[in-house]
Amino acid sequence: MTRNKAPSRKGYWKRIKVLLKKAVLANDSPEKLARGFAIGVFWGVLPTFGLAALFSIPMAVVLKANRLTAFLGTLISNPLTTPFFMLWGTYLGNFILRASPITFSWKILNLGELLKISKSLFLGTLILASLLSILSYGILLVIIPLIKKLSGRNKKPSGVS
Repeated sequence: MTRNKAPSRKGYWKRIKVLLKKAVLANDSPEKLARGFAIGVFWGVLPTFGLAALFSIPMAVVLKANRLTAFLGTLISNPLTTPFFMLWGTYLGNFILRASPITFSWKILNLGELLKISKSLFLGTLILASLLSILSYGILLVIIPLIKKLSGRNKKPSGVS
């Protein structure tokens, strides 16, 4: 009797590594690759609750960015990072809106309290997503050409000047 094994963590990270290598070594320009990743990071940080890829890939098509790096950028949002983005976003939004600090109690289930929190969460994560996407774009504009150079993908054929 054979049993189906659940995918291991090692296999998951190996697949991610293969996708990253495929994306970085694609024939697209560093700008197009970085733009796609930044789009993915933007949608990944926003509270899209698992729908970031559905928003980032069409946006990558419209903005002529790499779709694979857009998808990979959404992976910034995962069960380990999402609580931090939500928390930092809410605190940032509260600070900007000059809202009172959130106290967690049963009152939080009141519609008015939920709306107040959602405004802070959306504004804060919008700013955080914008900053992180700009930062990731800039970092990748530097890193991608270095990786391509180290891998030999930017070598000109011999005899071409």
